[in-house]
Parts: sequence; C-alpha cells; structure tokens
Amino acid sequence: MPNVQLTTDQDIEDFARGNDFMSACGGGPTTESLANLKDSLRGGRPIRIRDIGELPDDAKVASVWFSGSIAPSRYNRGPVEKEYGLTPKTKRPLLLALALLETYMGRTFDALIPTEIGGNNTGSAVDAAAQTGKMLIDGDYAGRAIPETMCITPAIAGKTLTPLACANHYGDEVVIINSANIRMNERVKKHIAMASFGGVGCAGLAFSGREVKELALPGTVSRSLTIGRAIRTARERGEDPLDAVTKQLGNAWVLFRGVLDKRTWESRDGYMWGEHEFAGFGPFDGRRMRMWFKNENHITWLDGKPYVASPDVIEVVDAETGEPIVNSFLEEGRRVGVIGVKRMPQYDTPERIASMNPRHWGFDLDYVPIERLVR
Repeated sequence: MPNVQLTTDQDIEDFARGNDFMSACGGGPTTESLANLKDSLRGGRPIRIRDIGELPDDAKVASVWFSGSIAPSRYNRGPVEKEYGLTPKTKRPLLLALALLETYMGRTFDALIPTEIGGNNTGSAVDAAAQTGKMLIDGDYAGRAIPETMCITPAIAGKTLTPLACANHYGDEVVIINSANIRMNERVKKHIAMASFGGVGCAGLAFSGREVKELALPGTVSRSLTIGRAIRTARERGEDPLDAVTKQLGNAWVLFRGVLDKRTWESRDGYMWGEHEFAGFGPFDGRRMRMWFKNENHITWLDGKPYVASPDVIEVVDAETGEPIVNSFLEEGRRVGVIGVKRMPQYDTPERIASMNPRHWGFDLDYVPIERLVR
C-alpha cells in the first residue's frame, strides 16, 4: 500500500469515520482521538501512515491502545472524579503508558502499530506516533475492533504479551510484569480499567519488525480513510451511503434496515454487554433482527434464526447519513442500517475463526461465513 498522510481536518474526520465503521460499533467514540489528531496537525506534527514493507526486520515495535468498557458512564466521569478528588492530568494517557514501557524495558521503540481498527484506538495510536515522531505502521492485529486480547493475532499465535504498561488520565501508572496466561492478562488489565472508571491507556506487544510482518494485517489503517471518504462523498452526491460503502468495500452487504425498538445493556467485568432488537422497514418490512454485543457486535439473528457473526464485522449506521453509531450511545427509535463486512482473509484459519466465533462468546452456534449467508 502507498504511504498516506493526513494533512487536513477533513482527512482526519474521514479517517475517524472509517475507523468507526470497522469497529463493529465498539471501540468507543472517536471524540478523543479526533480532537488529539487535529491538535497534532495544528501543532505541525506530521500524521503519516507508512507501508509495512518499509519496516526494517530489526525495528523495535510496540502498540498503544485503550482497554475497558464502552458503557456511557466511562464518558461521564465528572461525578466520580469529584468523589475521589481527581483532576485529569493528561489528555494523552497512551503517551504516559508508552514512556513507562520504554523505561521499564530499557529500550526506545522505533515504530507503533494499532492493536485493532475501530473507534478511539486506531486514531489514538496514530496520534501517539505523530506526537513521538515514531513510524506508524499501516496495519493492525485484528482488521476490526475486538473486546479481548485473546482475539488478536499475537495472542492466537501464542506470543508473550507482557510486560504491559498501563496509565490513566490521572497519572496512575502500573506495569504488569508477567501473567499466568492470556486470559489472566486480559482480566488484570480490565480490572485496572475499572479502577480507572472505565478505561485505561496501555502500551505493550513489543515485537521485532520481522515478527510484526508475520502477525499484522497490512493496509487496514489507510483503508479506514478510504471508507470514511466513501461514506461522506456518497452523501454529498445525494447517493445512498450504505450502498456506496458496500460497493467500495466489495465484500460487504446491507444486512438490514430498521428501527431499534428494544435495547438492553449492562457494564460488567470491564465490558459493555447487551442486545439490540430491530424492526425492519422498506425491503425488510415485517422482519426482525436481534444482535448481541460485548463492546462490539458479535452475533445476529434474522427472524429468529442465527445469521451473521464474528469474526465478520457487523456495523450499525444511521439509515440516512451512513454515519457509524457506537453502541455506547445507540438509542431506541433510531432508524438504522446494518452492514456486514467479510473478515480479513488472514482470519481464514481455524484458530483465528475460533478466537471470535459464537462458541468463543458462549453460544452453542456454528459459525457460518457471511459470504455463504448472503448468497
């Protein structure tokens, strides 16, 4: 993929929209990363996305990301901050976590790569690279947003995921030196996020350039810019943005158009869990879709029968504008479209399918690839 640079506010907004689209409605709103990227741009810091082929094999590479629930309370911390006598000290906790990781490991990283594509995390990793002058790799470890470390390619490959540095907006810093296993790594990290009132900045996944090339899904960061532009330009031309973005992507389909008429959710164990129910309109009049999510959308049922599921992407967008909608703030009565996107081809292995299929989430259902269901 050619190198990409974000040079205008419009570029950043399109990029954030594309990240949102690939988030499967998880990853949290892009408000924070959008503001930080614009701040970096105005500060004269180049925002470059570099082809993975330019990464030297001996480069030192890390990832930075946020971990935690995307429940609405995470984005309304004022009351608990007052209760605990806290004032946010930084708007970029990922930089604190990265500096802590470098200090603990006694090394300086040459490059950063996002853990996932979607929501706040991708843009925040790009901003961290711009702020530190490090190379930002055009790729990630999932091709979409995911709620658990167990779903990313380094974890599936059995790579060591520690040390892991964590920092929050208030300046609290923690290093997880070692973990009993990947599930405990995820559990401890999520409990730090809960102690930080919903989310915590993380830095880790320290690999060589050669390892990154073996693990990464290339081209996914620049793809977000393409997706975001396609939605916006279709809307400006008066076209249906849902049809436009599925055409742009190729392996994507409009799965449903309807109104959200029932929504239940809870914040539990560092995640937002819940279900949506939609009543169809237009070509889907009289039909219903149910959707289960754990931060991100993972399983759907169409007219009571199992339908599209992870690792294929299930994204809910505004029915008229095509703007992606985060599960944190999706409201009953909203007219929406549901778009399905085929998983990245690198996930077409039994191990990677199993990391996100319905049985991984505790459902006694077989995974059926989206391309077979929509046929």
